[in-house]
Amino acid sequence: MVRVLTSWRGLALLLVVAVAGLAGTATVLERRQSDTALQQVVDRAEVITELLVEAELTRGSARPALSPPSTQRIDRGVRSLVRSSRLTGLQLWTPKGQLLYSDAALADPLSGDDLARLVPVLAGSPQVTFELDEDRGTPTATVLVQPRDAEGRPSGVVAEVLLPQDDLVARLDSATRNVHVGGVTLLVVVVAVGVVTRQRLLRREHEARHDPLTGLGNRTLLRQEALTVLDPPRRARAASGPLTALLLLDLDGFKTVNDTLGHAVGDLLLVEVAGALRAAVRPTDVVTRLGGDEFAVLLRDLGSDAAAERVAGQVARALHRPFTVGEVTLEVGVSVGLALSPDHGTTLVDLLRRADVAMYQAKRDGGGVRRYDPVTDPHDQDQLDLLAQLRTAIDTDQLRLHFQPVVALRTGRPVRLEALVRWQHPERGLLLPAAFLPQAERTALMPPLTDWVLREALRRCAGWRAAGADVGVAVNVTPGTLLETDLAARLGELLAAEGLPGSALEVEVTETAMTVDPERAAATLRALRAMGICVAVDDFGAGYTSLWLLKTLPVDRLKIDRGFVTHLLDSPADEAVTRSVVQLGHDLGLVVVAEGVETAEVRRRLVELGCDEAQGHLIARPMEAAAVLPWLAGSTAPAGLALT
Repeated sequence: MVRVLTSWRGLALLLVVAVAGLAGTATVLERRQSDTALQQVVDRAEVITELLVEAELTRGSARPALSPPSTQRIDRGVRSLVRSSRLTGLQLWTPKGQLLYSDAALADPLSGDDLARLVPVLAGSPQVTFELDEDRGTPTATVLVQPRDAEGRPSGVVAEVLLPQDDLVARLDSATRNVHVGGVTLLVVVVAVGVVTRQRLLRREHEARHDPLTGLGNRTLLRQEALTVLDPPRRARAASGPLTALLLLDLDGFKTVNDTLGHAVGDLLLVEVAGALRAAVRPTDVVTRLGGDEFAVLLRDLGSDAAAERVAGQVARALHRPFTVGEVTLEVGVSVGLALSPDHGTTLVDLLRRADVAMYQAKRDGGGVRRYDPVTDPHDQDQLDLLAQLRTAIDTDQLRLHFQPVVALRTGRPVRLEALVRWQHPERGLLLPAAFLPQAERTALMPPLTDWVLREALRRCAGWRAAGADVGVAVNVTPGTLLETDLAARLGELLAAEGLPGSALEVEVTETAMTVDPERAAATLRALRAMGICVAVDDFGAGYTSLWLLKTLPVDRLKIDRGFVTHLLDSPADEAVTRSVVQLGHDLGLVVVAEGVETAEVRRRLVELGCDEAQGHLIARPMEAAAVLPWLAGSTAPAGLALT
C-alpha cells in the first residue's frame, strides 16, 4: 500500500513538474511567436520609411523639413503601396508633435499621451499597436519608427506607419490558443510544437525576405545584406579594400507582354528572367526582385570599377536574348543602372537612388548599361547649384556659341555651321553642354535657353551673310522643344527679325525626338518645311527610328552618328552600317552627312561610299564666333578636302 501511494505521489509530482514546465515553455513559445510576428511588422515599417522617406528628409537642417518635390514623391510612393495593399497610411511627426506629412486629411498637433508615445521612438525603441481603423474600416498595425536622414543618421522625425494586418492578428490569436493545451498529451504537444514552431519560424523568416513568385530575395533581404557591406564605419576602415556595387535592372517591353499575352505569361517570364539573373552572377552576390519587372543585384568584394562594369555587362547580355515561355518565345531588352560604393554612396538609400538615375539614363539611351554620373542626376547638389546659376547665366550674357563647319565632301565648300552652346562660368571656366544641358532639359530653363541659342545663332548668321558668306546655321532642339505647338511661329519671328529666309536655318532633331509623339512631331516638321527651314536627323543610327517614320516625316538630311564614322576603316560592321545609311538616305531623296570625320583616309572612304557632306576635326574644330569669318574667307576649299 505504501509502495502504491509512493508511486502515485511520484506520478503526481511528475505531472506537476511537467505541467509547470509546460506552462513556462508555453509562455516562452507564445512570447517567441509574438516577438517574431511583431518584429516582422517593425521590419516592414522600417523598409517602407527607408524607401519613401529617408532620401527626402532635408540634409543638415536643424528642423526637419520636406520640400514640395519630396512631398510629391512620397505621395506617389504611398499611393502605389496602398494600391498593392502593402500600406494603409503614413504620417510624419516632429518631436514636438507637429504634423510634417500625412497621406490623409490634416491632423491636429499631438499632445498629452499621444505626444509621450514619441519619446521612446526617438530613443530608438519602435512602438506597435493593433486597432481597427475607423476611417478605413480595416484592422491595422500602427508602427511608430524613427527614419534615418539621407546620410544615415537618426532624423529626429517619427514615422507613423499604418499596415493592413488581418492575417497577422489571426496568426497571433492562433499562436496563443495552440500553445495552451491541457492534459497528458501536453508533453507530446510540447515536442511537436517545438519542432513545428521552429519550422514555421524558419519558413516565415524565409518568406519575409524572399519574393514568392521568383524565389529571389526581396527588399528586406537586400536591406539586411546591404547593412553587412555598406556599414559606414566598416567602409571607413576599408576605404582601399574591395568595392561594392548595386545594379538596378528594369525590363524593356515587359508591359507589352502583360498587356498582350496576360499576367500569367508575364509571371512565367519573370521566373525565367530570375533564373538567368542567378546564373549570370556569382553565388556570393545578392539577387533580388524589388517588384514588377524591377530587379536589383548587390555585388560584393569587387576588385575594381572595371570588374563591376564587366559583371553589369554580363547581366545585360544574359537578359538580352529570347526566353521561351510555354509555346511562346519572347525577347525583351533590359536597362541596367550601376552605382558604386563608396564612390556613389555608403547607404542603400543612396545607391538605390543613384542606380535608378543611371537606369533611366540607360532607358533614354535605348537600353544597356549606364554607370551613375552626377551630371545626369536631377538630385545631385552640385547640379542643383549649377541649375540655380543657369538662369543668371542666361540673363547676364555668360553663354557663348561656338560654331563647327559642315562642308560638301567633294568640293570642300562650307555649307553651314552648327551652333554649339558653351557656358563661360565665372568660377568653373568654360563648361561644355554635357555639364548643364541634361539637367536644363528637365526644367523650365530649357525654353529661354533654346530661345537664346536660336536668337544668337541667327544673329551671327545674318552677320556672315552681310559680309558675303553664303552659309546657313544649324541648331539642335530637344524633344520637348520639337513638340511645342508654337515652335514654327517663334522661328518665323526670329528669322524675320534678322531678315533671313527659312533656308538659312537647319533644325537638328534626334531620333528620340521624333518617336516620343510622332503625330505632333510630324505637324511641327511640316510647318517648318513650309517655311523653308531644313530638318536634319542627328546621330542617325544610335536610336531606333522606324523606317516608316523616316519615310513619312518631312526631313531633309541624315547625320550618321560619329560612332560609326570613327571606326569606319577598321570595323567592317561600321562600314556596312555607313554604306547602308548612305544608300537609304539617297533612296529617300535625303542629303547624308557624316559626323566625326577626323582623318583624310576616312574622308576619302566616305566620298567613295557616296556620302554628301562631312563635319569633324579634320575640317575644323568648334570655334568662337569671331573666328568664323576669317576661317570662311580662307577655307572655300581647305587643303586636302577638295577633290578635283
